[in-house]
Amino acid sequence: MPVKRRRLGRTGLSVPEIGFGCGPTAGLMVRATLAERREAVAQALALGIDYFDTAPVYGDTASESHLGETLRALGARPTIATKVALEADDFGDIRGAVVRSVEASVERIGRPITLIQLHNRVGSRRARKAEYGSGALLTVDDVLGTGGVVEAFRALRERGLVRLFGCSAYGGEPSGAARLIDSGAFDTITVNYSLLNRTAWEPDERVARNYDGGGRRAAAAGMGIIGLRILEGGALADRAAEAVRFALSNEDLSTVLIGFSDIAQIEAAAGYAAGEESGGCAST
Repeated sequence: MPVKRRRLGRTGLSVPEIGFGCGPTAGLMVRATLAERREAVAQALALGIDYFDTAPVYGDTASESHLGETLRALGARPTIATKVALEADDFGDIRGAVVRSVEASVERIGRPITLIQLHNRVGSRRARKAEYGSGALLTVDDVLGTGGVVEAFRALRERGLVRLFGCSAYGGEPSGAARLIDSGAFDTITVNYSLLNRTAWEPDERVARNYDGGGRRAAAAGMGIIGLRILEGGALADRAAEAVRFALSNEDLSTVLIGFSDIAQIEAAAGYAAGEESGGCAST
C-alpha cells in the first residue's frame, strides 16, 4: 500500500509522509552501486515515496550526483530538496556563494530544484562553526538582509533554478529560528522531533536541546514542516516502528525523513507508517 500524503504547508504541494533521506549515515545514495540505487529508488517510488532530501555535503557531493544519475536511469521526476551550507570564507559574498552552490547542485542533479534549503543554523553572532550541524553559524541579517541568503534564493527562483525556500530549526538559537519563521520568507522548515525530544512542540528547559516550540510556531505560520532525527541517530533504532508512528501522529508534520541502506528498510518504513511492526530502519 502506498504511503499516505500530506500537504507541504501553504505551498500547494503534497508529499509522502515518509521522505527518502539521502545522507551518508545510512549511505545508500552515497555508497551503493547504480544498480542497487536504481532498484531501491524504483521500489521507493512504487511505494509512493517520491520526496528525496539531499545536500552537497552528503558524501562530498556524491549524494547529489548519484541521485541525479539514478533518477535519469529511471526516467523519474520526483520532488527534490537540496541545501546550501555556507562556510566562514563565504561571509564576504554570501549571495554569490549561495548562487554558486545552487548552480553546482542543479548541474549535479541534472534538473531544477523543487526546494532549496538553508543548511546553516542562525544565532546572534557569526561563528566559523555551529555547535552542531553543517557550515558556519550565520546571523539573521546574513539570511534576510541585503546581499543575504534569501536575496540569492529569490534571484535563483527568477532564473527557474529553484521553486521553494526552506530553513532549519535544528540547532542554532531558537530565537533566530523564530525570526526566520516570522519573516514569511521561507516555505518550509526542518525540525528535530522524536520520542526523546518533543520540544519543537512542547518546550522544556530541562532538555539539553530545547527547540522552544519552533515547530508549533512554524505550523501557525503555514509552513511545511519536515521532521528529522526521528530515530535520534540510531538511539531509537530498536523502537523504530514506535518512533515512526509517534512522529507521524503529529499532524503538523508534512513528512519525516528516514535514511535507508537497502530496500528492506524502505519497505519497513512504509510498513511502520501503515501500522505494521516488522523490519528495521536505518539511523536518522
